[in-house]
Amino acid sequence: MKRLTPLLTLLSGAVTAAVLFTMSAQASPPRTQPTGENAPPAVAAPPQDEADVDDEAPVDDEQPDPEDSRQPGVSPPDEPEESPDGVDVSSVEQNWIGQLENGATIAITVSGGKAEAYVCDGRSMEVWLSGTVRDGKIELTGKDAKLTGIIRGDSASGEMIVGVRRWKFTARPDSETVDEAETKSGAGTDPAIYRATDEVRKAGIDGGWIMLPDGTQIGIVTWNGKPIPAPPLDPAFNSTVVNGVTIVAEPVIPGAR
Repeated sequence: MKRLTPLLTLLSGAVTAAVLFTMSAQASPPRTQPTGENAPPAVAAPPQDEADVDDEAPVDDEQPDPEDSRQPGVSPPDEPEESPDGVDVSSVEQNWIGQLENGATIAITVSGGKAEAYVCDGRSMEVWLSGTVRDGKIELTGKDAKLTGIIRGDSASGEMIVGVRRWKFTARPDSETVDEAETKSGAGTDPAIYRATDEVRKAGIDGGWIMLPDGTQIGIVTWNGKPIPAPPLDPAFNSTVVNGVTIVAEPVIPGAR
């Protein structure tokens, strides 16, 4: 019996240890993955500063600039050129009178962007031209003739070509014959060029006159195909007499021919 006592004591200790282990396992909850019910609450991200917002993000409420609505590569229409006084240069009536380098006199009359010109030496040479004067550029043509030039301030210059011959020219505004205020407004400009009427030309007689700023005239009358110096026109009737025949002239108006 004494031999069994240590054995019983050992068995009793083993049973006690097993009971304690079982109770400890039941007391600890099993480890599980967090679910929606037992997951830790989410932490909200801190609000972004306005300075952190992407600068390149599009803004819906921004209105397009009307100037940017033009198609790429398409230039806006040209605005009418104006003088410092606010007058449309293309519509101003203006006369330009000067000389070619060969000594001939040139007169250019401009109205509404259209122009007529007459060149003569008062003896045998004369040329009639018509065309445009826009944005300071002179472009006129005539029979076997072409005249081009440019206007800068109160001076016009360029070149006239007749056949194979060419001459440079310079001209200035014919402002001495009218009041300065009228010249700026384009009103009251006296005609600088006169030509025989259609009725006279149908009779085989032609004639042209340039009214110079000093009150004198220079011109040519073509009689039966032969050019001769033109007698001055009577300012009261715009007429003169050649070989006993009365020749009536009229002002040359740009665009009328």
